[in-house]
Amino acid sequence: MSSEAHSHTHVHTPHTHDYVAANQAHFNAIAESFDEFPGAKELAKRVVNAMLTKFPGWFNEDTTTAMDFACGTGKYISMNIGIRTDSVFLGLISRELIPHVNSIVGVDITQGLVDQYNLRVSNQGLEPSEMKAIRTELKQNDEQLGDTKFDVIVCSASYHHLEDVEGMTRTLVSYLKPGGALLVADVMKRTDGREIFHKDHHHVVAHTSGFGEDDMKGIFTQGGLGDYEFSHIFSAKLGGHEQDVFLAKGVKPA
Repeated sequence: MSSEAHSHTHVHTPHTHDYVAANQAHFNAIAESFDEFPGAKELAKRVVNAMLTKFPGWFNEDTTTAMDFACGTGKYISMNIGIRTDSVFLGLISRELIPHVNSIVGVDITQGLVDQYNLRVSNQGLEPSEMKAIRTELKQNDEQLGDTKFDVIVCSASYHHLEDVEGMTRTLVSYLKPGGALLVADVMKRTDGREIFHKDHHHVVAHTSGFGEDDMKGIFTQGGLGDYEFSHIFSAKLGGHEQDVFLAKGVKPA
């Protein structure tokens, strides 16, 4: 699906609010109290199915190393498909992907969500070498990740929380192997320019109108990615309106 005709390649947000701290506080507060809902599981399945269907060459159960960035914080707020407002995708993307990769590392800024993620991994009988999460405000040369590089990095429903999407994209690219891919799923900018996220969530959502195709192309290009692809993968009701969800792909030069 095409994006808004006049979408911009640079995404600007005000710098008067600390979105990292706001998101960390918000998700720490709900980490131990939320329950998984069928709607959240179904969304995760649909996102991962789109990744596997559109880009099957990036996933090999014997060799692929993957990062699930913002593995606990992604959410589609107030989406009217049976998901509670504060429900989150705690490790659901990772759990859908693990049969298709050799190993996956979840990364999140919220300790409570990381703890819950790792508890669920342990309860599933998986080893940390197969699937684990770490808490870090990811930066280049992160101490916890060291020299680790990944074949593919995925991020679902979290780019709209990031104030500096260009900077974080550059950081993510630094953790890709040459020829590795970044896959981002999030909400697509509406053609009428209307905000997608309710004002009650503006303190944790930096990009309240989502992203257009040109927005993501600019972000990925500035991050050093090529071989760009962008596609609509499904729609769902959000705030009483049908909202499109996209999947964007960029590749680090070999």
